[in-house]
Amino acid sequence: MDSSQSRRKFLQAGLALPAAGLVSSAGLDPAFQGSSSAPQVVYRTLGKTNLKVSGVGFGIGFVPVPEVVARAIDMGITYFDTSRDYGDSEKIFSGVIKGKRDKIIIATKTPSSKKADIIKDLDTSLQVLGTDHVDIWHLHGRDRLAQVPDEAVEALEICKKSGKTRFIGFSSHDINNMVDFIVKTGKFDVIQTTYSFPIGLRIREQSIAKLQKAGIGVIAMKVVVALSGFNLKSVENPPARPNGDGPVAGIKWVLQNPAIGTTVPNMRTIPQLEMNFRAMSETYTPEDEKLLYTLNERIRPDYCRMCYECKGVCPKGMPVADILRSLSYHDFYGDYHHAIVSFRDFAREVRDVRCTDCGTCAVQCPNGVHVQDRLIRAQQLLA
Repeated sequence: MDSSQSRRKFLQAGLALPAAGLVSSAGLDPAFQGSSSAPQVVYRTLGKTNLKVSGVGFGIGFVPVPEVVARAIDMGITYFDTSRDYGDSEKIFSGVIKGKRDKIIIATKTPSSKKADIIKDLDTSLQVLGTDHVDIWHLHGRDRLAQVPDEAVEALEICKKSGKTRFIGFSSHDINNMVDFIVKTGKFDVIQTTYSFPIGLRIREQSIAKLQKAGIGVIAMKVVVALSGFNLKSVENPPARPNGDGPVAGIKWVLQNPAIGTTVPNMRTIPQLEMNFRAMSETYTPEDEKLLYTLNERIRPDYCRMCYECKGVCPKGMPVADILRSLSYHDFYGDYHHAIVSFRDFAREVRDVRCTDCGTCAVQCPNGVHVQDRLIRAQQLLA
């Protein structure tokens, strides 16, 4: 389904809305104005923070599109996620939010682990964003305990006590490895982690339930990255734009879980924004379940779900799930820049490995990913 077809379907759809927790949205297409079936913002509470966040938030990404971000604010989306290490992301975002700061919740992140650097990064972010505080200050991409040293936690606490951030947390792809530490530490207000329609990821729900029980707010990322129907056959040409059916169903599936405070899909066009927006107020249906199952089976050989349950160990020390995540930014997001930047973060000895040198791969995926094929593609495309 192309974007124009999805758009027509979106405009014609009558949405059955729950009565509670909805606020009418301004700035929608005129076809919605005055209509009782117009999509609505559904606000959710983010853990014990008492922050009221829209169920569909906005992952700003490396290159935000200002008019799309501005439209999202006008529609009532309140949660916006960016990062200090997303290039000019914060700078571009700052130009959109002037005069609108009191309408939104800003989360940004630091790649640093040293105390002084974390504090300095926050000051830099505040200056670039043009605000005196952010709502959430994250450590970025922490999948191992060694990546959250005591001095990093201390720095977060200093930032919070200073009033420059209201709440603190970190983002993690391997939440199962980190959840006990998070709960035991008792100092994190929110955690951002991967969560989407599963291929063998039910165990991740147990970790998210632990966070909910501890009162820690959960932000779900990568909720629709693999559900867009991209054409993986074309290496030279950028992937096709996603249609609306898979992403909307994927967000609806995520929002079924009351432990999830908000989601942060990246959106680059107005139709894409509006299609994702309606997921807040649509009921998850058997048709959605069937569609997601079909899409999951289609991408099973290609999409690593970062479950970190790989069988076997690469003799050359390849961090398989992390490399395949870099590849996913190109193949599923259509973002070659993000893929390249992510891949270049690996050590030289990792980037120089060529999996074509191996006869068979020592690493096997319990969910059916063709590991060696995907590693070879990553090396050919990004190395």
